[in-house]
Amino acid sequence: MDRKSDNLSALGGAKSLSALERENKQLQARVAELERLVVCDTLTPLFNRRHFMEELDRWCWRTHRYGGEYGLLFIDVDNLKAVNDREGHVAGDMMLIGIAKALQGAVRRSDIAARVGGDEFAVLLDNIPENELAGKAGRIAKVVGRLRIVHEGKSLIPSVSAGYTAIEAGVKPSELLLRADRSMYAAKQAKGIGPLT
Repeated sequence: MDRKSDNLSALGGAKSLSALERENKQLQARVAELERLVVCDTLTPLFNRRHFMEELDRWCWRTHRYGGEYGLLFIDVDNLKAVNDREGHVAGDMMLIGIAKALQGAVRRSDIAARVGGDEFAVLLDNIPENELAGKAGRIAKVVGRLRIVHEGKSLIPSVSAGYTAIEAGVKPSELLLRADRSMYAAKQAKGIGPLT
């Protein structure tokens, strides 16, 4: 008898080789799904905060080690609370999903978009000069502002404020997030795009 036959005999003949192969494929698919769930947001098609923070750490290390031009956008939904209060949380969830899909369409495959809070999104921008960050933040805000989310016959129009900062060598991820958050807050106050602070 060959080794496979010995192994099957050891299992008491309860399962055939094809049944074991099917079970193995199912287990591999389940592991892949669990790996996806670890890095993906539970509501939107974007990455989650945990994965985003790991990537931000990696991008900071890469910038320190090799240089390069990278950016960080921080985006806050201006009117989510009002939509949730007026139309309900299903409408708010639809708005978040719509914004997430718009973000996916507005960034490149080499960029990383994530939902990092209830109504907050962040994007790591690969290979972008610092002087192009404001324009990119503005374009993303405009793309989102053109969305029309239809819920129970009503058209909901999302509004976002977007802040930005360049990823600089030697600057900690927490400091970069603080800079981008301050820039976003300035944009929210001005209802536009915030300056680098």
